[in-house]
Amino acid sequence: MKDKIVYIIAIGILILLGFIVVGDFIIALQENRPVDESIVNLLQLTIAGLIGILGTYFGAKNNNQNQ
Repeated sequence: MKDKIVYIIAIGILILLGFIVVGDFIIALQENRPVDESIVNLLQLTIAGLIGILGTYFGAKNNNQNQ
């Protein structure tokens, strides 16, 4: 059950991030401006955070199963 919750949270965050990024890309195209630097930074931080959270969860789960 916990696996499903972690997957749902991760997928939900990625979907929300996708909406934000696509929205900024569309606005950047319409206004003929470069993509906002804060959006690129948000992408990097969010993806790194998700990798850390998922890695920690599944690492701890694997550690508990081995004991």
